[in-house]
Amino acid sequence: MSSLRHILILLLAIAPQLLLAQKEKNEIPPVTFKGKITFERKLNLHKQMDEMMKGNGGANSAMADQLKKNISKYKTDIFEMYFNDTKSLYKPAPDGISEVKMMMAGIPSEKNLVYNDFTQGVYTSEKSIFEKTYLIQDSLKPFQWKITEEFRKIAGFNCRRAETVIMDSVYVVAFYTDAIMTNSGPENFSGLPGMILGIVMPRLNLTYFATKVENYLPGEKDIVSPTKGVKKDQKELESDLRSSMKQWGAFLERILWYCMI
Repeated sequence: MSSLRHILILLLAIAPQLLLAQKEKNEIPPVTFKGKITFERKLNLHKQMDEMMKGNGGANSAMADQLKKNISKYKTDIFEMYFNDTKSLYKPAPDGISEVKMMMAGIPSEKNLVYNDFTQGVYTSEKSIFEKTYLIQDSLKPFQWKITEEFRKIAGFNCRRAETVIMDSVYVVAFYTDAIMTNSGPENFSGLPGMILGIVMPRLNLTYFATKVENYLPGEKDIVSPTKGVKKDQKELESDLRSSMKQWGAFLERILWYCMI
């Protein structure tokens, strides 16, 4: 009986250490209800130029090859998202947008501000497209996600893969974590059971990945809706862009993909 008592006392003494070791081994982050996420957006400039040349019937491909020797393969921009359990604000970080002074070396609408209100089920997005700024106000987008059994570690969080198609033909891969309760994500992506920390869009040569998650907010009063721009809803924006960019011909659909994200 005495031996059994000693064994029980020993188990009680080492149990906390065993649990801590297991937690450290699995690197389980705490459940997060509010905070700040830093995202890195990368555009493959070389592939973008190839796609543009392809859309132009392959003309000037030799010129594109020469231009690619003079620019970096990737354009990297930094964004920040502030969030709590009911809303989020995604915006460029200070000095987060890099410049590439070359035609076709960027994307339209590259400085989006996106505010999501999950209580009301609406979003507001400020988009600067060429010479015009729009303020898009509409219901949250109803993405048709297919959740898979694939996982990936992003910014220290175990993330599950989901897939969808937007704008009829643009395939999207997302990685989300249920350790962050807000079901938001970069740009307008949302609707999964947790925060989206990674987005891959092969057809647009774009990726978004979280590089840092911080469990605090400098001030929740900063999570406010943008207010600048001509007010439109999503359908009105597409109609306006199609009308004003007819001259782009074969490039129009591709430009719209970037503008409507």
